[in-house]
Amino acid sequence: MDFSVLGPVQAFLDGRPVDLGVRKQRFVLAVLLLEANKHVPADRLIELTWPEGEAPDTARTVIHTQISRLRAVFAQSDDVELVREGPGYQLRLDPLRVDVFRFHTLCARARAATDERRIELLEEALALWKGPALSSVATEDVRLRVAAPLEEARLGALEDRFEACLRRGREAEIIHELAEAATAHPLRQQLVAKLILALHRLDRTPEALATYQRLYRHLDEELGIEPAPAVRQLQVRILRDDPSLLPFTGPRQLPPDVDHYTGRDDHLDTLAGLFGTGDRVPAVIAITGKPGLGKTALAVRAAHRLAARFPDGQLFVDLHGAGPQPRDPAEVLARFLRDLGVADTDLPASLEERIGLFRDRCASRHLLVVLDNAADEEQLRSLIPGNPECGVLITSRRRLTGLDLRDLIDLEGLADADALALLAGLAPRSAAEDEAAREIVRLCGGLPLALRIVGAKLRSRPHQTVADLAARMADERDRLDELVGGDREVRAGFLLSYTGLEAGQQRAFRLLAAMPDAGFAAWAAAVALGEDLWTTERLLEGLVDVNLLECGRGEFTATRYHFHDLIRLYAREKLSSQDHADVWSRLTDAYLYLGKRADAQLEFGGLHKFTPPPLALDAPRLVADVERKAPAWLADEHPSILHAVELSAAAADDATTCRLSATVAAFLELRAQWSDLKRVAQLSHAAATRMDSPYWTSYALFALGLAAREMRDFATSERSFRDGLAILPRAEDPLLEVVTLLSVGVSHRLQGRWDEAAAFFAHCLSTLDSLDEPRWRAYALREYGVLHRYRGKWAEAKEFLTEAIATYRALGDVRWAAVSGRELGIIHQDEGNRVAAVEQLTASREALRDAGDARREGAALRCLAWVALEAGNFPEALAYARQATETLSRTRDAHGLACAEVLLGDIHLALGDPASGRAHLDRGLAYLETSGDPRWRGKSMLSLGHHLAAAGDGPGARAAWEKAWEDLTRIGAHEAAKVRALLDG
Repeated sequence: MDFSVLGPVQAFLDGRPVDLGVRKQRFVLAVLLLEANKHVPADRLIELTWPEGEAPDTARTVIHTQISRLRAVFAQSDDVELVREGPGYQLRLDPLRVDVFRFHTLCARARAATDERRIELLEEALALWKGPALSSVATEDVRLRVAAPLEEARLGALEDRFEACLRRGREAEIIHELAEAATAHPLRQQLVAKLILALHRLDRTPEALATYQRLYRHLDEELGIEPAPAVRQLQVRILRDDPSLLPFTGPRQLPPDVDHYTGRDDHLDTLAGLFGTGDRVPAVIAITGKPGLGKTALAVRAAHRLAARFPDGQLFVDLHGAGPQPRDPAEVLARFLRDLGVADTDLPASLEERIGLFRDRCASRHLLVVLDNAADEEQLRSLIPGNPECGVLITSRRRLTGLDLRDLIDLEGLADADALALLAGLAPRSAAEDEAAREIVRLCGGLPLALRIVGAKLRSRPHQTVADLAARMADERDRLDELVGGDREVRAGFLLSYTGLEAGQQRAFRLLAAMPDAGFAAWAAAVALGEDLWTTERLLEGLVDVNLLECGRGEFTATRYHFHDLIRLYAREKLSSQDHADVWSRLTDAYLYLGKRADAQLEFGGLHKFTPPPLALDAPRLVADVERKAPAWLADEHPSILHAVELSAAAADDATTCRLSATVAAFLELRAQWSDLKRVAQLSHAAATRMDSPYWTSYALFALGLAAREMRDFATSERSFRDGLAILPRAEDPLLEVVTLLSVGVSHRLQGRWDEAAAFFAHCLSTLDSLDEPRWRAYALREYGVLHRYRGKWAEAKEFLTEAIATYRALGDVRWAAVSGRELGIIHQDEGNRVAAVEQLTASREALRDAGDARREGAALRCLAWVALEAGNFPEALAYARQATETLSRTRDAHGLACAEVLLGDIHLALGDPASGRAHLDRGLAYLETSGDPRWRGKSMLSLGHHLAAAGDGPGARAAWEKAWEDLTRIGAHEAAKVRALLDG
């Protein structure tokens, strides 16, 4: 039976209305429904039914009669029970059968959801209201007295929905509803403030300011107060036309539109028509053609025009397809996921999982993805969302015939009229010398890149006429004529720009060609050039002015520089091999110095021991910033460090190869870039072997083992760790030995080899007793505590975990203290201390949520659901479990999600819904049976046995429990005792 109190008080059985009797009887029911599953004193029912204090002597009898009649109504249903409880009554039912509890549940889920999902959930919640709560069953005074909290909750949900819509830039959709709500509640300042902001965003600023003045008058006349400071500040910001008041709904990564863009109108119109046609697949469009035709410029301009169709954001990435090292799709997906709100700790390890999470994050969103400079079809397939509301715009030198495209635009050179207009826009004085400008256009072959270089030269040399430049180009006719034939035509244009540079600029142009394709910061250019930072910045800006360098942004530095592909190729032709070697010698020293300092700041960095060369650059602020923002610096520079590792390995500079690899290993682990970690570890291992260095060999083997373990290649992982441990005594690095042993222990624990894991953890703690490494000791304590918990050794587990938590708190590490605290909460529940368990798990969940660790927050929610299930609080268990699955689904934690599905199966079985329960259980089983985790495989078989037993399949249940017994007994899990009791019973 279902009930509604958010409006008229009603009941429904199988969708049909149920007669609830007279008004007073319906009112008594409403009070009981609002206090479902709680004790309601008879005196309170009397007080509310006769609010004037004139209850008749027969009041208690009247209430009893109404209760009896309600029991008769409920006799039609077996899921509602109205019982006498002391001097009062209790209505027992699933609270989600009552609309008010569904309303609160939806609001709670909305608070934990992303904005789009929050809006959907709140709209679903508000749709439950069919009028004023408890209407038609009580006087207005009594109704307001009882239902005031509900009305406040409704207004709160309405405001939350308005707030989410405003964050998503959807003010036009809600403006009328928002205005009505503000009119109905003129003194509710935050509600009126939302109306003011919405009006301003809709270019109705005079109305917004007038609304503020009305609020000011209302508050002054009725309450004698001024608007709140935040509301007053909103008025000031509107008067100042503060741009930050505009909505931000997602990543906005498009580069600036190209200045003086000319032509391509037909292509822009074509692109506009190809996107948003309502097809069931994403619009994937490619722009292809030979170098220098302005493919990126066209894509960027089209993307800016299309941006309004994709309000949830625009992603942009240069895939480096024209260079020797195209970007790894896994790395690109990692960046996209971070831009879409995924924390580093939640990044999946494998490419396949990243693809799934990326498509999940793009679902129900309108995103435009611009993939610039693509290498081939294989690189692109992983980066295309599955949502038809998304669009993908690709540029490439290749035609990409193997890709499923909606259309392909193959660019040709600019028409003469457009090329002349482009040149005139770049250098206005060229229009006055029409014939000379036509000659320049002819020699440039209609290539926008060549024309822009020429226009920049004319703009930067006011003393030189257009005719003079045309004559110079003609003198180099033998090379410039080749512009019609391909790359060599562009080279001639580059030569013209190069010869116009000052000697210092020419040297910088040549030497910077040695820099990696990923771009570089000014400090790195200063090191490469051997100049001071001020001189280098002047040289860089000079090259930018003549369009020989381009600018971008990084995580660490506001400006990063890079060459256009073709200009870089031309510059490298002028770079001698000795200059290239000298540049990388200087850069390598800098990366060793700064990389070591950055690595030392990472959560589990600072393992390696070597003395780097001094930094050949007077930049103390740089060093301090690198230490303060180490992850951001490594995010920008790790591609260059990886390139330096490759160069050092190729040059057989073994010591440098090992040291450079060490500076970037912890960062690659932090960002889950396991393929990159594997590569540098392989190079480092080869170099260390040639040097016969026990230290560097053991370090490389540790990194190889770690990468293999996280890629679930346990055979390679075990071999690498074993080989490393064999030579670690000669490495004379106790901490490296501890870290390796810990990693081996975790690997064994993952595979159910607990005795071996325990031996490794014990060895670690014994070694750490003599080392001043509190973070690693806390980590070892936590791992050992988890293992003791698995075995049911509660006292030992609590001892280890408590010490780990205390250490993490002393270090200020809130996240790992919460991670360890979750384990302690599980132990409290296993010991039967539910109050302590709930308190500990709730605190851990909140800390993990605040730290942005969604994956582990989902695990804490799952534990809270389990605790509620054990206590018989099935609705609470269901709510927590649903939150857990939603959170874990977002992070693509396949193992954690499977465990939550098993738990949902148990909860639904307890709620009397075995069909839904079995569906959840089967989803969990499908993963856990092949996961290689014997403990959770055994636990899932335990649950399967309960389901089969409930279905009357005794033999099937026993077979499942025997499988569980086999798994859990073999590894020594404490849950084996439960299975044994079932088998013996």
